[in-house]
Amino acid sequence: MRYISTTIVLLVLATSAIAQEYLPSVIFQLDSKFSHHVLVVEKSTHSLYLYENDNQQPKLIKKYKIATGKMTGNKKIQGDKKTPEGIYHFKRFHSGKELVEKYGEAGLIYGAGAFTMNYPNEIDRRNNKTGGGIWLHSTDDDSRVSKGLDSKGCVVAVDADLKDISQYIDLGNTSIIVTENLHFLKKSTWQKNKEDITQAIVTWATAWKNKDFDNYINQYSRTDFIHPYKGSFTPFKLYKRAIFKRKEVPQISFRHISILNFDSYAVATMEQDYKSQLVQDIGKKTLYLKRDSNYEWKIVSEQWAKLPDETNIAFVPGMRYFTEDKNQVSAANDSGSI
Repeated sequence: MRYISTTIVLLVLATSAIAQEYLPSVIFQLDSKFSHHVLVVEKSTHSLYLYENDNQQPKLIKKYKIATGKMTGNKKIQGDKKTPEGIYHFKRFHSGKELVEKYGEAGLIYGAGAFTMNYPNEIDRRNNKTGGGIWLHSTDDDSRVSKGLDSKGCVVAVDADLKDISQYIDLGNTSIIVTENLHFLKKSTWQKNKEDITQAIVTWATAWKNKDFDNYINQYSRTDFIHPYKGSFTPFKLYKRAIFKRKEVPQISFRHISILNFDSYAVATMEQDYKSQLVQDIGKKTLYLKRDSNYEWKIVSEQWAKLPDETNIAFVPGMRYFTEDKNQVSAANDSGSI
């Protein structure tokens, strides 16, 4: 795999024509619904990069200075003061006012507000990682950010930057990828890697549409796949075989596919439209994939959630979370940062 250092890439970005020759290894495909914007945190340089969807490819539009955990390395256990590395999404937003009401003066350290992340994710739990309350938040002391290593595991930005970043966050959809070092690939290498995982997803989707059970089930890892309801690979296979034997042929289509990559796994999200005599629904399908011993991408987990009708409205950046007084906004409850 051909890498180029972050320092060199930042210099290259000064010339857009040349910059297009290198793309971030953590983003393979974006879409207008689930990944119109993606945040990427590089811990080694204490930087947060904001990418937007540009014809399914990532386009860098902004860069911010941030602080991460006081201890270096990938988070493993509760209280280790390390920032976890992986692919996450934002679940909820808490205003600064709510955090002060909940935690008293201690809540002031979160500044204007906080976005909660879904750590530990599916892969983290399988790796027995513990802890929680990992947030992207601001601070009442902007000098903390200049220290680089200054949180209990959260990603911390100055107040003004958090408010700017918030314009691009769509709760439940917008992803944040945290990595120690952000690598960039020559476009030809990036395209080859993208094609490898895209082909695995296309094979899975096509086999499902055509009721080709053997090709369908072969896209799942026999050793690592776990379904949230059916369990391990064997009971899932038996369940799916029974469904495939039904005479009816369901109509299945997929739209808005995005593919993000981190180290040993990738996350693909898409809109799944399923119609049969028994079931008719549209939802968000999430696939976690890992390479097997033959370097082939296999599904290790899949999740589905029904989509509300209003998600068909195109996302437009804006101050959803901060009103004119920068403080009044409703928020859901969540656990504290640890």
